[in-house]
Amino acid sequence: MDKKNGFTLIEVILVLAIAGLIFALTFTALPALWASERDSERRDDVLKLAQQLQNFQTNNNRGALPTLTTGEQSIVNAGQSVKIAGDSIVPSSALSDTSWSGFYRGYFGEDYSDPDGPRYNWLIMSCNKKTPDTPCPNNDLNKLANSSFPNEYNVYIVIGATCSGETAVASANNRKVAILYRLEGGGVHCSNT
Repeated sequence: MDKKNGFTLIEVILVLAIAGLIFALTFTALPALWASERDSERRDDVLKLAQQLQNFQTNNNRGALPTLTTGEQSIVNAGQSVKIAGDSIVPSSALSDTSWSGFYRGYFGEDYSDPDGPRYNWLIMSCNKKTPDTPCPNNDLNKLANSSFPNEYNVYIVIGATCSGETAVASANNRKVAILYRLEGGGVHCSNT
């Protein structure tokens, strides 16, 4: 009996099925892995902001936070947010070094960008709650908690607040700041000063 060397049809189908399974698992896992890596960079960026804000308070301003203009302060006091747009932060002698815009420019320069490329925007708001550990009422924070990624690269800076999980709650110290960012993989990262 003459036996031919080669693969049977079943062996070929089995090899192709295994290769297809490996291919499918790899290409479904890679996007999640990349998103996780970008979220890790975002967490590091939020932590960098918290650390730089603490440095600002310690070194430059006797514990005070960067200032808002009178008009900006009235917006924040009314429960709204002031947006410091990352793409409009340019060197300017008109900006005070103790303003939020001056702090952004002085401490972060041109390289403070989301891993996707665009520069971060800051939404600065006040918690406006007198009772510590109660959730901060703010329309922008409510949108953050109920929205999905992308969040337009907005970093939420809540004055007079601390983190409680993925939300900001009122702090007894009005110089405390909670910094929040919505992550691509889901959830919100919050860091305290």
